[in-house]
Amino acid sequence: MTPLSRRAAGTVWATLLALGLAVASPTYGFQWPGRGEKPKAPEWGYAGDLGPTAWGGLDPAYALCKEGKAQSPIDLRYARRSDYVPLSFHYRSDALSVTNDGHGIQVDSAPGSYLLINGREYVLERFQFHTPSEHRIQGVPADMEMQLIHRDGQGHRAVVAVLMRAGRHTNSTLSRIAESLPAAPGEKFYGRQVATNPLFLLPPERSYFSYPGSLTTPPCTEEVDWFVMAEPVEVDAALIDRFRQVLGPNVRPLQPDNARPVSLFSRR
Repeated sequence: MTPLSRRAAGTVWATLLALGLAVASPTYGFQWPGRGEKPKAPEWGYAGDLGPTAWGGLDPAYALCKEGKAQSPIDLRYARRSDYVPLSFHYRSDALSVTNDGHGIQVDSAPGSYLLINGREYVLERFQFHTPSEHRIQGVPADMEMQLIHRDGQGHRAVVAVLMRAGRHTNSTLSRIAESLPAAPGEKFYGRQVATNPLFLLPPERSYFSYPGSLTTPPCTEEVDWFVMAEPVEVDAALIDRFRQVLGPNVRPLQPDNARPVSLFSRR
């Protein structure tokens, strides 16, 4: 480059800098404020100012928690008997992946497990625990409740609830989960060599109640199909105590049934 061309290039570069048009070298990790950030969900809990009675006012997205007409859980006191239609469980064993999310214990499900209802397939996403039970049968709560949460291809949710009562029966699947419970909120456990299958947490008697409801945690989304197993599962009382120690009470109070149809599909 000749001295003249160098002077010309320098002049052009200086002009660009003055105009703010020079291309800066890339700055990695920079992010415009507010861009790409996932909005933080409002905090909620099971007691005090963040408890269930306050959920509906914590955020507009939680309005159904207060205004909804088909909320869960409910007391399954009155039900219409219907011809038995079996729930077809197709669950597979997975490596145990369990999280303490600050509200409860959640076990994630890998792809491959699903529930078949009237020919429609609902994929098992996760299952979680509540102590004591959220649902009641004839006004009587159980010591713990497991909720298996499924979703079909159109986004419709189906939740199977299994009530558990304290006893002496040893359940190896529940034992594996109990032994691996993360004690603090935000903690996770992943056991590549620890296999679990929720099929072994279901009662042998598969009669069930069915009713239209909602999620029992914010945002309390409705149009959820609930299937509550009519026969509780007996498990070792020490296992339930272990969950209770980690969870504490994490139960939403009973909601008005508002004359919703409740059906009992009984094999007996």
